[in-house]
Amino acid sequence: MTAEEILERLDDRFRLLSVPRPHRSARYHHTLRGIVDWSYDLCTAGERLLWNRLSVFSGGFDLEAAESVCAGEGVEREDVLDLLAGLVDKSIVAVNSSGDRARYSLLETIRQYGQQRLREERGTARLRVRHSEFYRLTAVRAGQTWCGPREVDWLIRLRTELPNLRTALDHCASSNDLAVAGVEIAVNLARTRCWFFSSTLGEGRHWLERLLATEPGVRDAPGIAASGTPTLIAGALAMKAWIALCQGDNPAAGTFLAECRAVARELPDGSSAAPVTYIEGAHAMLVRGDPASSSLLAEARDRFRASGQVGDAHMATMLWAMAEAFFGTRASASAARDVYVAEAEASGAEWARTWAQWCTGLVELRHGEAEKALAPLQQALARQQAIGDSWGPVWGLETLAWAVAATGDCTRAAWLLGAAQRMRQDTGVALIGLRPFHEAHLTAERRVRASLDAERYTAAWSRGASAEEAPRQARGERTFRGEPTRTRTGGSPTPTA
Repeated sequence: MTAEEILERLDDRFRLLSVPRPHRSARYHHTLRGIVDWSYDLCTAGERLLWNRLSVFSGGFDLEAAESVCAGEGVEREDVLDLLAGLVDKSIVAVNSSGDRARYSLLETIRQYGQQRLREERGTARLRVRHSEFYRLTAVRAGQTWCGPREVDWLIRLRTELPNLRTALDHCASSNDLAVAGVEIAVNLARTRCWFFSSTLGEGRHWLERLLATEPGVRDAPGIAASGTPTLIAGALAMKAWIALCQGDNPAAGTFLAECRAVARELPDGSSAAPVTYIEGAHAMLVRGDPASSSLLAEARDRFRASGQVGDAHMATMLWAMAEAFFGTRASASAARDVYVAEAEASGAEWARTWAQWCTGLVELRHGEAEKALAPLQQALARQQAIGDSWGPVWGLETLAWAVAATGDCTRAAWLLGAAQRMRQDTGVALIGLRPFHEAHLTAERRVRASLDAERYTAAWSRGASAEEAPRQARGERTFRGEPTRTRTGGSPTPTA
């Protein structure tokens, strides 16, 4: 068979590789299924049960997940560790102990074998429900502790668990009984900004759209009266609109906002509900460039704080400070920045602190001196890279380009504009849909083009767009892949208006 023919049949690898082949003697016939059967028979009864159940995981799992999902019906929770150790000793399960938590995994062939055995014992449906429930609780816990000292730990953990979270979301989306659980997972992943941190905004929007497409099923699901579903759906619609806004997809954001308003009418506090007020303010700022967005976001912040939603309140504070930076006076922007920085520091949340530094740079750029904006912007970029953030550097590079252009270093600014464009393409963001950002971008681009001729601008921009490690290189002062030239315009540059 050709490689292509084998690839087409790998989904049923046990049938594909079941043709007997002589090995030294015609008496011995080996098949993939036979070899794995032999390993399976060498396991104890408990190990075989655990092997079957572990097959529900995707992309690996930790001990807590194995104990929560696989215990019961013949496997005691306290025995899971010993049984898992037995499977590791037999090379059925691989273990990676390099991180804070030991991580276990099955080779795909071994996992598919376990899935077949699990189907034979009619345990697949039961284990799928347990798996989905465990990852629902994981997402909820992350949402509850968001914007705290363990913020980055949770974001990294959620990113590691994305294969399992996808599996859980897919299972929930395929089952009316689990529709509410699926929406809870999707909302909490969006609330914690997991999709942003991992730079997978499109995927976050996909799951929210898919799950909310079955909204009547969600409303009629068992236990709905106790779940506060209108509030859950309003929150999900707000998150869906928020992601569309951040992508610069204004038409979709407008549609989602209208849906959010309609559902909000069913809530006790109606259109004044915190998620609705928040998304109204975000829409006013990012789509219309409306200075009134500042008061809406401040109101959303107060409402989130009153309901104990610390992480959501922090996001509202961030956008409020951002709106003041773009539309406010020097005094109001500085005051909002100070509040935001103080909140970020008090929270102990490292990702929040990086954005507070970014906001400090933005306020200095727009209301102070461009040269003084460079240090906080570069520090934010460095700290975001240090924690593995894939979203922050998109805006760190763009804003740094504005600041560098305002200082007159136009060759470097062109390089940064190219690097930022590449990162936006990688993350699926259309800058033209983000009005204050787009206007600041155009101001910087015009300044740079006025200083450089077309050939030099294109050359510098292209080098930035092709840079493999742009965020790291952007933190340097003078050189970018062999480009030492610093071109300054004459006179004293002024901050971007």
